[in-house]
Amino acid sequence: MNDIRFYRTSRIYVRNQGTGGPRRWEPQAGRFSSCLWYRLMVCPACLLLFGICAGCISLGTPLKTVPLPPGAPAVESILSGLSQNEAAIRSFRAAGTIMVQIPEVEATQISRESSLIYEAPNRLNIIGRRYGTRGIELTYVDNAFLLEFPTKKEYCYQEHEESFAALSSADMVREMFCPEDWSKLNKRNVRMTSFDEAGQTATLEIWMPGRPLWCKRVIKVHGAPWVLLENVLLNAEGAIIARTTKKEYHEQEGIRYPTEIESTYPVEEAWMKFSMRRVDINPGSDPVLFNLPERVKQLQQADYTRVDIFAGEGPTLEELNATSGGDH
Repeated sequence: MNDIRFYRTSRIYVRNQGTGGPRRWEPQAGRFSSCLWYRLMVCPACLLLFGICAGCISLGTPLKTVPLPPGAPAVESILSGLSQNEAAIRSFRAAGTIMVQIPEVEATQISRESSLIYEAPNRLNIIGRRYGTRGIELTYVDNAFLLEFPTKKEYCYQEHEESFAALSSADMVREMFCPEDWSKLNKRNVRMTSFDEAGQTATLEIWMPGRPLWCKRVIKVHGAPWVLLENVLLNAEGAIIARTTKKEYHEQEGIRYPTEIESTYPVEEAWMKFSMRRVDINPGSDPVLFNLPERVKQLQQADYTRVDIFAGEGPTLEELNATSGGDH
């Protein structure tokens, strides 16, 4: 009786069925090579085809390049510079002139003795004063807001903002101070369309993938080091949702920040402009300032009356101008 043994190998064997002689196992090189070729080529091709159909794999950049002059910076270097600078600004506190036109208040409020506190990414506190007296205070936290009229001892609080047509309160704050996480943008969806070597300014488009592609944002930057001069947010139809300009940059401990910020929101009919001075970068935070439920509790304990400004309640325009120093 023949001793038949099987060994684990990397080749394929079949049993010899010939007559006259011991049965043995012979390698089938041709069958092995064809099987390997099938596995190496056909299967990856199927995976590639599946990935393309599923939208998980894209071949090449979806954006056409635009001719640029020699010396144009790389898109990656601009996005990296913006990301590093904005990441360093966790918060700031400033005094100056603030002009606000928002749906919550019908008239434009101008306060030349104002203060502003911002905490990334979407917390904002604005106080309008006249002769040192706090006339109006507006605080945004995510999609909630608290509007106070201290001289009238009235307040309006909405935990969930529902009044804006295109942007939430948090969106509006982000558009002013930190519109994108530049480090997380897919570089293949960002295109430089112009570069002015003399002025060291560049224009970039940020596109959203899909069918069809659409341009979400157009920014104008200056550098290096790179800072944001203008930011325009668009919808899928190309209409402007928000436009923000930033001017008069200063530097503090290597961090660059603008002292003039102006934002317009056409759909919401809102507009804000800040001319800041005495800017303090990354100050200590107030644990109560952006705790709106706790703030509301304190107002109630101080006998403030809650009003619904969307229903026409609250101070009149003349009263606001008289107490907050508003010019319009």
